[in-house]
Amino acid sequence: MKTLAIGLMSGTSLDGLDICLAEFEKKDKWHFKILKSETLPYSTDWENKLRNSIHLSVTDLLELHSDYGFYLGQKVKEFIERHQLENIDLIASHGHTVFHQPQRKFTLQIGDGRAVKLNTGIPVPVVYDFRSQDVLMKGNGAPLVPIGDELLFSQYNACLNLGGFSNISLKSKNKRIAFDIAPVNIVLNHLAQQLNESFDEMVIWQEKGK
Repeated sequence: MKTLAIGLMSGTSLDGLDICLAEFEKKDKWHFKILKSETLPYSTDWENKLRNSIHLSVTDLLELHSDYGFYLGQKVKEFIERHQLENIDLIASHGHTVFHQPQRKFTLQIGDGRAVKLNTGIPVPVVYDFRSQDVLMKGNGAPLVPIGDELLFSQYNACLNLGGFSNISLKSKNKRIAFDIAPVNIVLNHLAQQLNESFDEMVIWQEKGK
């Protein structure tokens, strides 16, 4: 049986909203295909709102949480219409991380999933707020990384993700563990901006480094 899912994520580097259509199927093991994918650049207004969200009052942050959820829902609706997609089984929305302090047992990803569902207008489940329970259970707030790597990339000893922050998952003493390592794209983007570019799109400057 195949499952079609739309995934949404906004990275800490704020390059844009990543959206994709993925197909999952379990035979002898889990298999997946990325069928459609796009990165939608943020407008200057949205980039500033998300970048400055850490400084907002509680009430203004809650308002942004709702507004961003409706924004995500609209982008999903446009994605579905643009690619004439049908038979979607679920929408998975990571949202945008504002606060992440697992050592203090809290994390916050804004973009209310209920607003996503309302604005999308299709009768499928919207899964969101992936990180909070893992943090409450003394995890680092990346529960999908170890289980996803275990099920989809079991042929590898470890999986390294180079995002806004780098993280790794691997088997240790018959358990799958995962944790953050260090900033990556946040630093690279900052350096690229010193050269009047948003990011090092073709890895031109990185290839010149040591």
